[in-house]
Amino acid sequence: MNTLRPSMTSSHDTLAHLRTRFVQALALFSIIIIPVALVVRLLQGPNLTATALPTSLGYAAFCVVLLILVRLKRLELATISLIGFFVVGTLLLDPTSPWVLMGAALIVVSSAILGSSLVYVLANVVILGKLGLDTYQALPANGGVIGTDITPNIVWLVTLVMVSIATRYVITSIQSAAQAAERNASLLRATATVGQLTSTLLSLDELLPRAVELIRDHFAFYHVQVFLVNEAGDLAVLTASTGEIGQQLLVRQHRLVVGSRSVIGRVTQSGEPALARDTDREAVHYRNELLPLTRSELALALMDGSKIIGALDVQSTRPDAFQPSDIQALQVLANQLATAIRNARLFEQQARSAQENKRFFLEAEANLREIQRLNQQLTKTGWTDYLHDHQSRTGVTMEAEQVIRAARWSEPLLAASQNREPVSTANGNGQVIAVPVMLRGEVIGAIEVEPGEEMDELDAIEMVQAVAQRLAVSLDNARLFEEAQVATAQEQRINAIVSQYQSVSSVDDLLRITLTELSQSLGAQRGAIRLGSASQETGGLA
Repeated sequence: MNTLRPSMTSSHDTLAHLRTRFVQALALFSIIIIPVALVVRLLQGPNLTATALPTSLGYAAFCVVLLILVRLKRLELATISLIGFFVVGTLLLDPTSPWVLMGAALIVVSSAILGSSLVYVLANVVILGKLGLDTYQALPANGGVIGTDITPNIVWLVTLVMVSIATRYVITSIQSAAQAAERNASLLRATATVGQLTSTLLSLDELLPRAVELIRDHFAFYHVQVFLVNEAGDLAVLTASTGEIGQQLLVRQHRLVVGSRSVIGRVTQSGEPALARDTDREAVHYRNELLPLTRSELALALMDGSKIIGALDVQSTRPDAFQPSDIQALQVLANQLATAIRNARLFEQQARSAQENKRFFLEAEANLREIQRLNQQLTKTGWTDYLHDHQSRTGVTMEAEQVIRAARWSEPLLAASQNREPVSTANGNGQVIAVPVMLRGEVIGAIEVEPGEEMDELDAIEMVQAVAQRLAVSLDNARLFEEAQVATAQEQRINAIVSQYQSVSSVDDLLRITLTELSQSLGAQRGAIRLGSASQETGGLA
């Protein structure tokens, strides 16, 4: 799990496509060249027809089979068959035949393009070795001197070696470039996928576990985890980790000290990427017994501005697994993850503030209702006491354009007071409108009128209600003013009584003045003052 699966698959597909096209082109070329080869051999002499025709037909049949194998996507079998056919044909033909040189060239190019490393080496050793051996055996015939008839073979041998190496180098370069391109594309796709996830999730409990799982799956790492620095700034606490091992680490509340000799300790202290290329040799790696297969580890800081808030930790099972492109892509992911963490924390903070504001609002609303209840209760008590003390002021009635005091409640007045809403009833040819007089939610009276026929009923009710609202406030102010006047007069009378205490110096005079003034103020016919306590008086009688 050290390389990206999508990248490897795509690279293999690219190479397979290249091989398929080459085999198809080679087989089609061979089928086309067969008639040309037959015509050439016929021109050389009729005695060659007996061997040329079966050989050509066999070669054509092999090319058809080769195309069928390619069509069935049995590319490996087609590749081995093609190279084997060329090798066998080259070895069986006359070494001086031009077909040997052509077959050797096809074997070298085919093995370079189609074969694996082992097939490529074996094919080149066999073919180039045979050509070299043929050339070497031709030397004694010329007295050990390289003649003009051998020079083309040597040139052809050197040319094949150069073509073999160059072709293999080109194919390897193309394969490496394809793998690098696919890997970079896969890294970009993985980065975009994780970035899209981090931009949609606003809960850390959901964001971080999903993010580490996606990073592990898209990059095919052994283990991925996220550490967050605590408020004190001295510990990096494991917050999200992949797989069953990650769950065990979370249950153990795994944490590392900031600044410790580990990649997490280093990165959370300095903010710079920390890389252990071979964990068997790197002293900076913290070996975890639950992750025995880790061979390389990379930690990247999660930054909120200039503040280090945590670290993204990725682990691989291969030494030196993190290439510059991987580190660059993971750094982008770490930046995205840090931004998502900041947004999630801000969202959670706003949610807490909203919840706190809601709680304050509910408390204020409850307090307001309690204040309204107390005001209503005080209003009811105050007016009940006032009407009890002033029964002559319970109401007025206008009859024959004269206003007289009256205490009787009509049915419309009772209905408006009890129902706490306006009442309209028919009275002969007219209407009687009754509206409650309410103060702080408490009914303190009612108004009844008989509007003229030209007055609209709804307009009359609206007008009476408006007057009733203002009347309630004015009545309450007048009541409070009267009670204040009574309290002031009572305080003045008390002060007058007390002021007389300053002119006397005996106990008898003080008792006499107090009893006299109280009797006059209260209209009392009798009064008494005693000094001492009842227990003393009882004890004296005993």
